Amino acid sequence: FIRQFVEDNVYNHIANETHARTLWKKIESLYASKSGNNKLYLLNCLMNLRYRESSSISDHLNEFQGLLDQLSRMGIKFDDEFLVLWLLNTLPESWETFRVSITNSAPNGVVSLQAKKSGAFNEEMRRKAQGSSSQSKVLVTENRGRSQKKEPKGGREKSRSKSKSRYKNVECHYCHKTWHIQRNCFLWKKENKGKKVNLVSDESMWIVDSGATLHVTPRKEFFTSYTSGDFGVLKMGNDGVSKVIGVGDVFLQTNMGMQLLLRGVKHVPDVRFNLISVQILDDGGYDNHFGSGKWKLTKGNLVVARGEKNSKLYWTKALVAKDNVNAMDMEASLWHRRLSHISEKGLNCLAKKDVLQGLKIAELEKCSHCMAGKQTRVSFKKHPPSRKSKLLQLVHSDVCGPLKVKSFSGALYFVTFIDDCSKKLWVYALQRKDVLERFKQFHALVERQSGKKLKRIRTDNGGEYCGPFDVYCKQHGIAHEKTPPKTPQLNDLAERMNMTLLERVRCMLSDAKLPKHFWGEALYTAVHVINLTPTVILNSEVPDKIWFGKNASYDHLRVFGCKAFVHIPRDERSKLDTKTRQCIFIGYGEDEFGYRFYDPIEKKLVRSRDVQFMEDQTIEDIDKVEKTTPEKDRNLTDVDPMRLPIHNLDNVDGSVQPGEQHDDVDDQQLGGGLDVPIDDDQEEHEMSHDENIDDAPEPHQVQLRRSNRQRQPSTRYSSDEYVTLTDGGEPECFEEALESEEKQQWLDAMQDEMKSLHDNHTYDLVKLPKGKRALENRWIFRVKQESNSTSPRYKARLVVKGFRQRKGVDFNEIFSPVVKMSSIRAVLSLAATLNLEVEQMDVKTAFLHGDLEEEIYMRQPDGFQVKGKEDCVCRLRKSLYGLKQAPRQWYKKFESFMCEQGYKKTTSDHCVFVKMFSDDDFIILLLYVDDMLIVGKDVSRIDRLKKKLGESFAMKDMGAAKQILGIRIIRDREKGKLWLSQEQYIKRVL
Repeated sequence: FIRQFVEDNVYNHIANETHARTLWKKIESLYASKSGNNKLYLLNCLMNLRYRESSSISDHLNEFQGLLDQLSRMGIKFDDEFLVLWLLNTLPESWETFRVSITNSAPNGVVSLQAKKSGAFNEEMRRKAQGSSSQSKVLVTENRGRSQKKEPKGGREKSRSKSKSRYKNVECHYCHKTWHIQRNCFLWKKENKGKKVNLVSDESMWIVDSGATLHVTPRKEFFTSYTSGDFGVLKMGNDGVSKVIGVGDVFLQTNMGMQLLLRGVKHVPDVRFNLISVQILDDGGYDNHFGSGKWKLTKGNLVVARGEKNSKLYWTKALVAKDNVNAMDMEASLWHRRLSHISEKGLNCLAKKDVLQGLKIAELEKCSHCMAGKQTRVSFKKHPPSRKSKLLQLVHSDVCGPLKVKSFSGALYFVTFIDDCSKKLWVYALQRKDVLERFKQFHALVERQSGKKLKRIRTDNGGEYCGPFDVYCKQHGIAHEKTPPKTPQLNDLAERMNMTLLERVRCMLSDAKLPKHFWGEALYTAVHVINLTPTVILNSEVPDKIWFGKNASYDHLRVFGCKAFVHIPRDERSKLDTKTRQCIFIGYGEDEFGYRFYDPIEKKLVRSRDVQFMEDQTIEDIDKVEKTTPEKDRNLTDVDPMRLPIHNLDNVDGSVQPGEQHDDVDDQQLGGGLDVPIDDDQEEHEMSHDENIDDAPEPHQVQLRRSNRQRQPSTRYSSDEYVTLTDGGEPECFEEALESEEKQQWLDAMQDEMKSLHDNHTYDLVKLPKGKRALENRWIFRVKQESNSTSPRYKARLVVKGFRQRKGVDFNEIFSPVVKMSSIRAVLSLAATLNLEVEQMDVKTAFLHGDLEEEIYMRQPDGFQVKGKEDCVCRLRKSLYGLKQAPRQWYKKFESFMCEQGYKKTTSDHCVFVKMFSDDDFIILLLYVDDMLIVGKDVSRIDRLKKKLGESFAMKDMGAAKQILGIRIIRDREKGKLWLSQEQYIKRVL
């Protein structure tokens, strides 16, 4: 039984003992003798004893009492009060409240040891009952298993056989088999694995320790590479020591989305926290910034990580790489992308030169973007190319194109120039094959940079290199070598470079998830990187180094197409505007300082040096986070315009800057003034003016000086010309309608309007309450020409004089959106491209469907006073045309209906409603006050929507869309084309 619980080094001394008494005496002679060394050892153990919160308080008290008993047997005894105070001293800071309560509650400050032990047990039970351990913030996990120390195979087998021979006749108390004891029993270890686990600190939390000289973690699973063994001890801040059982690398994904590789991290199971050493970060080229309770880790102008101060410590949150992730592979992948998808051979060449920070050797996995852009047939054998010994002895050139997609600058071609000696590359994008002008620029540039003269240029026999190009070469003494027709092998360097550039461009655009018209920016970026890439024929040297005669720098390289935060200059923003814009990195400044970016929101190019890169994010991440609000409407949906097969969409924000051309048509031009809400700014101005008239006191009469000048009528126009200012077709008031030749038509139109008002229960006739006032109204008359009818339609509309309303009394909010012209054009373009159905519907008396929230009264309409109730007024129940809030109330009613039907409004235009179906079909509805377009593929689904609309509102089905807002729609479905015409508006203007 005794042998079961002794260490291996002790077992060697008692292996030959056969009786328990003699065995115990042997142990006492070794460890219980009253020598000075044993006494000193026990005193040190007592002085260094500290309660570990990963164990129970009973184990701690037993260990404390055991040391006292051993010292007592050696003749060393302590005062009871001293033992109590020393036992309190072994408790951690989290037990400070317990320590104070014990000392303060004792009579005369004296506490008995037994009382102290009982109090400690009670405190532990109290903490367990509260569901928390004695450690208030962070605890440690401790899994004990086999030793991690590695040994040679032979030595391990020898040790194992020796151990077995030791326990030849010993029976295990757990499995009852011989040849081993319980602590070495495999069955016991398997069934008890992981049971010794307490609460674990959040594995993503790390302490940034300015006093630590090493990176430390208690978690073995954090390591991406690991070596176990005896690496000494780690000295703690409380003079304690902990054993280091392993060392390796930990790869972190910081809270800024950056990668941080911690090398040489010590594995110390006894520590309670993950520690990051500030000193090691400094040695690695990182800058630590502390202040105002914040910590920031930077490298150059790149923010790597951030943290906050909590409980006098700086904490940062980071994700730990999975076990199967190799940190070096991730670092190599990042540089592979920064260098425009360079080959593994070229990447290793740069890594060996130690010019790529943090990369020593590169092993690349297969890159899907490289496969998409570079995969070719198996090449044939070639003779090794020769190389000129001096700069500009020979330059190779070739033109590539036309490409199917224009770049931002409108280019369809590009021309390359390659120096044969240095292999340095120059590229120019071309709108046409006008190579000569670019060659002149190239000629002047390279001779000025190198100080040498261009002697020879080799090209194919294309027309762009003939005629004027030949003349220019002869004038400047440049020998022009032309290859024979259909022999591209003789100009293989330029031909192969064109293929390489296109491969790189395809890879970069695929990786960055950018449209093809960014090929120009990707091309220039690829050229910049190729000039920094080792070349086999140069014996792994870099073209830029040979050309400029100095080492190249790689610190400025970034992943093409990654997201970046670009600083906005002070003169381009107001004090409350954000100081940064989210852009996409699209290249280097070349002849200009800084980087080049594309702003997807403003649709423009930006150049800046004040920038922070997010190399693991692309333009898709900008789409996810841009234009978000703290409280986003759950009924809003985002529509990605880049997924629509439409080009040159108008600005969707609807704003027009001074000086911009805007082809949207205003309400008067459309001829739909009756159905269009009045401008809000004009309403506010008129309302405030009326309030001043009604509420202001009579001013004191002041005698004004009048001019004595005789006024003469203007002679600018003749009396006949004033006739052109009159219309004559539509009455201006009720009286004119009764006197016009179309009197009966106007009376019928007014009867229809009044019938609609009654059917919708728009108002009730009541006595005007005291203190209230009734708004005036008027009749508006319009003649409308239907697209599918030759006879005009007479329309009368009862309109309230809403400009008399007072804010806060008769109305509050009045804003109501209408669909933007750019949205109409975009959706119609989509319908033409995908051959979708475009149906039109009209809401009869749309504003009458809106429910009023205010108490508003109106005079009875002219010509329709109820006999016997002439002194009554109309108490409005529904909104009416002319009311300031009428458009808003109608929109709220319609929006609520569409949401009930499962439609969502887009974030860019709240009058565009979209519903997606499970089979990827969709329906889009556009609303402009009471006119709506319905676009979709499935006619039956469109009909169901029409039926639902007809059940809720008074609708008129116009069939296939022919005209919207005065704009005629002409469509040829066979050819997939659609035209918009404003013929009527043009005729009216002219």
